[in-house]
Formats: sequence, C-alpha cells, structure tokens
Amino acid sequence: MAGGPKSDLPPLNHYEDINHWVGVDHGAYLLSENVGYIDLAIGDFDSVSTTEFTQIKMYSNEVEVHPVDKDDTDLELAINYVMNQNPDRVYLFGATGGRKDHEIVNIMLLKKFNDAGIEAWICNAQNELTLKTPGQYELKRDERFQYVSFLPISDTVYNLNLKGFLYELEGANVESGSSLTVSNEWSEKIGTYFFTEGILIIVKSRD
Repeated sequence: MAGGPKSDLPPLNHYEDINHWVGVDHGAYLLSENVGYIDLAIGDFDSVSTTEFTQIKMYSNEVEVHPVDKDDTDLELAINYVMNQNPDRVYLFGATGGRKDHEIVNIMLLKKFNDAGIEAWICNAQNELTLKTPGQYELKRDERFQYVSFLPISDTVYNLNLKGFLYELEGANVESGSSLTVSNEWSEKIGTYFFTEGILIIVKSRD
C-alpha cells in the first residue's frame, strides 16, 4: 500500500488471497485505518504526522525507517523487500491518483516483478493493470471490468496475437500510441495473448 489518495483505493476485502501487508510511508497509515494490521511499514515517513506515525507503529509488526535523501523511492524499497519474500502474486494499491511522476514510475516498476517471474498488478478504484514482456499469457474474464486494453510502451510490440477477446488479432505489429488495442472485451471465459518483442501494459477497466 503506497500513499496515493484514499479515494482511489478499491474495496480491499475483494483481495482475499492477500496474506502479507506492506505499508509504504503514508500508505502504512491507510493500512492501519482500512485493514487494521501491517506486517511491515517502510519508508522515510515524511508524509505522515507525528500522531499518524504513532498509529503506524501501533499497528505494525515491523517498522523500517529510511533517510529522506536516498536513490530509491519508498515504493521501490518496498518492492525490493517484497521480491525477497518469493511471492506468487503482488498487488500494489495507492500507487496511482496522486503525483503523476510517481504514478508513471510506479507503473514502470512493474517490470521488476515481470523480470523476476512474479505476477503483479497495480489496482485502484476503476482499473487493474500489469506489465508484460514477450511470451504467451492467459487472462481470465473478470466480471468487475468490462474492458481490457493492450497498450505498447515500447516503440513497437511485434506479432501480437489476441484470442478469446471480442476483437482478435493475429501477428499484428502495434506501435506505441496506437489506439488499435484499446477497449477490447472478453468473448470467452479465458483470453490468451502472445507477442514476440516489446513491452505491453494490460489494463482491465470499467466506466
């Protein structure tokens, strides 16, 4: 849980498979209010008041304080910790909706999980998104989200194949900035996608 706006959070009780909570700076305070326990609170805590930090410590099994002047963002420190726990899946909350520079770099940080073979999603009230490098993947139909988009963030994504979606593709080369693969929908319970080169962001969304 990072420190994005509280209004941007999805209902956390939907994510029943979470068994380890990490609070990042002000995100730790959000966890203390919304979940009631924190396995690790981490960051420089420059975004919380003295009263809020006292509450964070009260609800945390462990608190790790870092200096304000550092090379990594608080969220990247948390990501490095989480990756060392060998998780099956990671959800990042509070990573969007605030400062745009932080939001953009948070999305880019998903590549660290992908490179390590860990499934990771950034989740907010209206969207869930992940980042993928070349390979073949399955995406189960999610009734919470009507739309699914496949957005190239490299110059070009090569040989993109989409099956089990309303608008299928076969061997398409899609350039960054193209709207060709925006607002697709599932036509089957499980959709598959495959590409041979480039980087994709997959976004599940609803109006």
